[in-house]
Amino acid sequence: MKKYILIFSVFIVCVLIYAFFFHQLLFQQKSFDFNSRPPGEAFLYDYANILEDVDEYSNNYLKGIKDRYEIEAVIISIPSLDNIRTVEEAAVEILNNWKIGKDYNGRGIVLFFAEKEKKIKLEVSYELEDVFTDIFCGFVEDKQLRPYFLGGQLGIGLLAVMEEIENRSQIKHQDDYTGKIISGLDDALLSGGAGAKRELLEFEKETVESSGSLFPAGKTPAQGWETLINSWRKKTRDPNLGVYTEITRLAYRDYQNLPDSRYNEDVKTYGRKFFEIIQNENYAVIFFGNKKGWENAPFLFCKTSDGWQFDIVHQRKYIRMGPNPKWGIERANYPYVDLLSKCPNWMGQDIPLVESDIYKISDDKKTAAHIKQLEKEYKANPNNIDMLIELGRQYTITSLELKSIALLKKAKQLNPQNPLPYKYLSIRYVDSTYQYDKAIEKMKVYVKLKPDDFFGRNFLGYLYFCKKNYKQAIKEFKKAIRLKKDNCYAYCKLSRCYGLLHLNESLDGVYLPDNEYKRLSVEMYKKAQSTLTPDKRRMKWLKSWLKRKRILTG
Repeated sequence: MKKYILIFSVFIVCVLIYAFFFHQLLFQQKSFDFNSRPPGEAFLYDYANILEDVDEYSNNYLKGIKDRYEIEAVIISIPSLDNIRTVEEAAVEILNNWKIGKDYNGRGIVLFFAEKEKKIKLEVSYELEDVFTDIFCGFVEDKQLRPYFLGGQLGIGLLAVMEEIENRSQIKHQDDYTGKIISGLDDALLSGGAGAKRELLEFEKETVESSGSLFPAGKTPAQGWETLINSWRKKTRDPNLGVYTEITRLAYRDYQNLPDSRYNEDVKTYGRKFFEIIQNENYAVIFFGNKKGWENAPFLFCKTSDGWQFDIVHQRKYIRMGPNPKWGIERANYPYVDLLSKCPNWMGQDIPLVESDIYKISDDKKTAAHIKQLEKEYKANPNNIDMLIELGRQYTITSLELKSIALLKKAKQLNPQNPLPYKYLSIRYVDSTYQYDKAIEKMKVYVKLKPDDFFGRNFLGYLYFCKKNYKQAIKEFKKAIRLKKDNCYAYCKLSRCYGLLHLNESLDGVYLPDNEYKRLSVEMYKKAQSTLTPDKRRMKWLKSWLKRKRILTG
């Protein structure tokens, strides 16, 4: 007996030693090296694990900045400075030792985070200092990022900051600026209203006064739009404006600490901008023309029992911003889509949501009240898995997506076998930040746990379609059709997949008339037509595309 006890003890010791050395090896692999950049092309290095929910989006965005403007920007987070360096020293060391921007005439940017110390530093190379000024860097650090960092919502601030970096990158790349122009941009950042200057040294929470009644819903769409602009003129941080829908008010709770410069810029851009109103009985589009430039993207208003109000849910879901200055609208079934026919198309988001997961303006007040009640329950019982999933779901379908992540992740940890957290995390990753790989990862788990749900296969097919993996998309759409024969969405997407495979196999622009993919594309189009509940709008768009690509004739 003693012999077996001795053998077992030796075995346990060996396991512990192995675990220790394995942990050490793993730690060394993840440890941060100030002296050399890790191999491979990446733009986000999240050693502190605080940016994992926006990593795919950030890498793609920063790669776009490098490709378009020849400026190399990287984002780095580490757990702690360990009292060895200041945040300023760390950022400079990384910029120099990692040779950020070396291959782009020395034009490099480092955005650095130290998690434990809650320190931020935006460091730019000498070649960029004339555009990425100290004032700009201070603004980014203290006004755009620090509030979100301290509040545990760094992802929200980071998305806005990358847009700020792109705006200045575009100015530098075009090389059509003067010191006076840059000084004017910096003055706008510092402006605190009435010519006052704002110190950018420490974050101070903005004072939010109750003033919603001063900005009521409009009697007309034009009046609603003017009220919205007036709220910007007054730098109104109260999220409970009458011109907002109830869900819009919930969304603006996260933006009460916007700097004055954001309001100033919006007023400058839109205060006297010519617009056209395109409307029907219940919906309206403030349209600035089919022109490039983010500032020309339309605004959406809806008519409720209170009057005409700004609708942030559909604004976020269907008015899409690409690389500046590109923007477009989604081709999907939502209330404004026909009014937006003058706008450029943006073929990307087209999530095949089931009816129960679609936000309806008619339910706006009821949905907002439901969310508020769920938030109270969450504070009282943060480990109720059903409540976590439902609140995460509501945040997702009402475009309050970033709020949903922590809730859905927690629900997933509490019960890894529940399919719903995977479903809504997948929707959230793609709907808000185009993170297709993350969405595919989660949706694969969902379809494994819930194999009889046609939505999962529809959505997985759509995700592969967005990744241009058309053959894998075809496999998923076929599975979706087996689960639901009356699946017009899947047939339409199959037609596009086969059509795109046909076009990819064409040689030198000469279309192959006997191509099998072309035949299948037309066949899927006809099957979509013959479904019991054909989607007429989607069929119209598909038919137009097939004819334009000379796949469908007659």
